[in-house]
Amino acid sequence: MVMIGHGMVSKVPAPDFGNKAANLAEMASLDIPVPPAFALNVSICEDYFRAGGQLPGDVPALLKDGIGVLEKATGLEFGSTKRPLLVSVRSGAPVSMPGIMETILNVGLNSDTIRGLISLTGNPRFSWDSFRRLIEAFGTTVYGQDREIYYQISRKFQEQEGIGDEVELDSFSLREMIGEYEREFFMTLGRKFPENVYEQLELATMAVIRSWESPRAVMFRSMNEMTGVRGTAVAIQAMVFGNMGMHSGAGVAFSRNPWTGEKELLLDFKFGAQGEDVVSGDQSATTQNELKNAMPDVYQNLVSIGNQLEKHFKDMQDLEFTIQEERLYILQSRSGKRAPLAGLRIAVDLCNEGIISRQEALALVEGIDVEHLVIERIETNDIPVATGLSASGGVVCGRIALTSDAALVLAKEGPVILVRETPSPDDIPGIKVADGLLTSRGARTSHAAVVARQLGKVCVVDCSDIEIDMDHHRCRMTGREFREGDMITLEGTNGAVYAGCAEIIKKPPEDLISVIKEWNETP
Repeated sequence: MVMIGHGMVSKVPAPDFGNKAANLAEMASLDIPVPPAFALNVSICEDYFRAGGQLPGDVPALLKDGIGVLEKATGLEFGSTKRPLLVSVRSGAPVSMPGIMETILNVGLNSDTIRGLISLTGNPRFSWDSFRRLIEAFGTTVYGQDREIYYQISRKFQEQEGIGDEVELDSFSLREMIGEYEREFFMTLGRKFPENVYEQLELATMAVIRSWESPRAVMFRSMNEMTGVRGTAVAIQAMVFGNMGMHSGAGVAFSRNPWTGEKELLLDFKFGAQGEDVVSGDQSATTQNELKNAMPDVYQNLVSIGNQLEKHFKDMQDLEFTIQEERLYILQSRSGKRAPLAGLRIAVDLCNEGIISRQEALALVEGIDVEHLVIERIETNDIPVATGLSASGGVVCGRIALTSDAALVLAKEGPVILVRETPSPDDIPGIKVADGLLTSRGARTSHAAVVARQLGKVCVVDCSDIEIDMDHHRCRMTGREFREGDMITLEGTNGAVYAGCAEIIKKPPEDLISVIKEWNETP
């Protein structure tokens, strides 16, 4: 076990404790605002599966020791009815697997500690919201309940209140929701929600470890040829809260545009939310302009931290962050997934800016087929049938597939565009064979959009003009009906969707290609 935070270790070996813990330790040593954490060795994952799904005998003691250090660092107490410490339990793979592994937030809440959280913060709405999130996470992630159970309850309360977003529910509605959540939990699982906070911690730890062998994790490792990887570490971090109110929120930021490569901070942010709201793909988000206008000092701090981490890690960064009452915290930083064209531009620009050497730049573009890279645009006078947010550039014309299974079948006949309500990591098989991804909800930095971008797929999200009718294998865009198998065109640069196949104009990025050629030819 290693402890992470200011004044603690600055170097953590990623193969043993995961990239997340390694990067958190380095950020803390740079005085980046990182909540304190501790990490369990990846060997615990190996031992868990060798023992047929049992935690090693020393893990409960390790968890208690780690919690003790977090209590000293925060001045809070795990399980306290006056000043409760809450923690997140996160995966820690030694390689980046965005959105593939599980995370459980708000661990440590129960019917007793909720009173302490209300007293400590003076914010009942936030406290009940955190509790209902924990119950839902346990039901779905720890015990495998269908998430739709909780979505239906949430939608019912939203409809009763005449609102369209969970963040608008008041404390009375949230408290009543929790009662329904607990009833569904018991009726489906035959047991009550676990009240013992250390039992919660152990169950969450096992759920994160189990996610290493989930079907989507196995598929992701196979797709990326990740062989010889031992398993996942587990990172346990003191909670910071983006759901405290409208001066709080959670988001994901890229220090450069991950599909064009341009040097600009690009982020998705949701006020009054926790981090999983943005990256899960279930909810839409605001962009950097809204955050910049609402909290200019926080925004500038985020820009500065992005630049600092780029120089330290020598690459474009993907940051997960939380703002708690206008105070910024960085929860994770890693090299950002990018489209191939963006990868070429970023490597050249980082070298020209003196952040990396020419040799390091060439290493960044290894695996990119530079000779065949093109910038695509379309020529058409047609009016788009729908418009969303660009999440990966390029142009593609293909047949509509409404499920991953349909994409796998239709891809045998030619290009496919996977059309979904929300971008989910569970759609990875379909994203892999498709040429484009189009969703009616979700954010540009959702995990599924990140995967699509890394694979060089055209991606448009948050296209609210789409209505999907799964029962009849069709969708409607601004009143026009499209059936599964119909042709559409995605314009990834501006997020436009056109009926049929538009003419695609392709032009190579000659300026960037010539730089790479010169570097390869010059000793």
